[in-house]
This record gives sequence, structure tokens and C-alpha cells, in this order.
Amino acid sequence: MLVPYFLFFAGLIFIIKGGDLFVDGATWMAKVTGLPEVLIGATIVSLATTLPETTVSAISAIQNESGMALGNAIGSIICNTGLILGLSNFIKPSKINSKSFCSKGILLLVYLIFLLLICSKGSIQGTSSLIIFALLILYIIFNIKETYTNKNCSKEKTKSTFFTKKEAIEQITSFILGAVFVLIGANLLVDYGVVIARYWGVPSAIISLTLISLGTSLPEFITAISALIKGHTALSLGNILGANILNITLVIGVSSLFNPLPIDPQTITIDIPVALILNTILVIPSIFTKKTTRSQAACILLGYLIYVGFLFVFH
Repeated sequence: MLVPYFLFFAGLIFIIKGGDLFVDGATWMAKVTGLPEVLIGATIVSLATTLPETTVSAISAIQNESGMALGNAIGSIICNTGLILGLSNFIKPSKINSKSFCSKGILLLVYLIFLLLICSKGSIQGTSSLIIFALLILYIIFNIKETYTNKNCSKEKTKSTFFTKKEAIEQITSFILGAVFVLIGANLLVDYGVVIARYWGVPSAIISLTLISLGTSLPEFITAISALIKGHTALSLGNILGANILNITLVIGVSSLFNPLPIDPQTITIDIPVALILNTILVIPSIFTKKTTRSQAACILLGYLIYVGFLFVFH
């Protein structure tokens, strides 16, 4: 029984080191392109850190564990916002200096409302899957347009940033290695975390609703902590917003291709509303104040803890 513990902690080491390399590479990209960190976080970083959720949910759908596929995606949104952003912004509130946060925050809230309407039909398949993929394409187009606009602005407002070929190779390698380490670490933590939980008699329902979603959100968590330590809180905010949008569009969309995703009543009455409430508390006040506050982060974190407590009590 010692092997699962060893591999679990090996995964933790992989994911911590990977997050460190990952943030270094991402912030370098933001610097040399002149793009806001929140935009880099919401595109390149969030796409890479959402790969564990996509992989786990797709495999679950292929193995006819469709409920787990959907639960993982929505659970990850709740974990990303409630635990990761709640905790990191409670430790160090963020200043928001980019319009990208506002646009992506509102887009996320709209997408969550769309998801709630789609789930009210009872399952995600066919036309519903196409709608979700349309939302993904819209998000990609939105990012391309925003990137183009920011590039034009940066050319006019900032001086060119010069870098050597050696520096570029090092930073890109750091980014790729960081992503690989994070993915390996996340898989080890999820796989052997489940083995350890089952050994200690934790119910499977609790495992799927908490441990799996927490495990696949670890890349976002480590990236957020690494960004926080390095003083790049905008990168963390952008990463979570982008990851949440991709959980709705990419993770659920890809999973629904393999098998229809049945909707549990709790998904409509509790899970998605909780995700919507937590993200509303994050986004709306921050748009007006141009920052996150500790009281705001405390509310988000408390909401997450109440939600997890509810799952343990009623399952």
C-alpha cells in the first residue's frame, strides 16, 4: 500500500515544479508580445491547464461514466473559482487593469446561463452539443480579435521588447516542460488519490464530486499559487476565467461527442447555480472596483466550503 502514497507525492512534486516553469514561460510571452497577462492567462495558460479535465471527462464518457464526465467539468468550475481564486485572492487581492477581465468575466457568466438552459433539457447530445461547440468557436474568435486589437495597441504604446534566440528557446522549453510536468503530476494525483480514498472507505459519489474535480483542477491551483508568489495575479485571474469557459465549451463539448451526457437533477438545482453565484461574486464587483478584495474572496471561499460540506452531508 506504500506505492500509491509514493506515486501520489511524486505527482505533487511534478505539479509544483511544472507550475513554476509554466508561469515563467507564460509571463515571458506576455512581456515579449506586449499583451496583458490576463489575456495570456485566459488563452494559452488556461488551454493547457484544462487538459486534465478534458482528458478525464472524455475517458469517463468513453467508458460510459457520463455522469462523472459532466460532474468533473462543473465541479472543476466550482473548485477553480471557490477554492483557487477564493484562497489566492484572500491571501493577496488582485488589481485589475485590463478590459480583458471584464469581457471574459461577463462571457463566462453568459455561458453558465446557457449551460443551465441546455441542461434543463435533461441531457447533452445532438443539437445541444453543437450549441456548446458554437460557444467554443465564438470564444476562440473573441480571443483572436482581442489579441489582434491588443497587438496593435502595444505597437503604438510600448517599445519593442528584444530577446535572443537562446532566451526564446529556453522560455518556450520552460513553458512546454511545465505543461508536461503539470499534466503528469495531475494524472498521478488523481489516479492514486482515488486508490488511497477507496482504501480508506470514502464513498465513490464523494470521490467523483470532490477528489476528481479537485485533482483535475490542480494545474490551475498550482499555476495560481506560482503566479501569486511571483506577483502575477492578473495571470492567475485570466487563467481561471479561461479555464472555466473551456470547462463549459471544450470539456463538456468533447465528452458529449462520445456518449450523451445525462443530467442529474442536482446539476440543475445546485451545481450550476453554485458555479454561477460564485463567479458572479467574483466578476461583478471586480468590474466596478477594478480589484478583488479579501471580503469578496472570503465570501467565495466560504461558498465553496458550504457546497463541499453539503455534498458530504447529503451523499
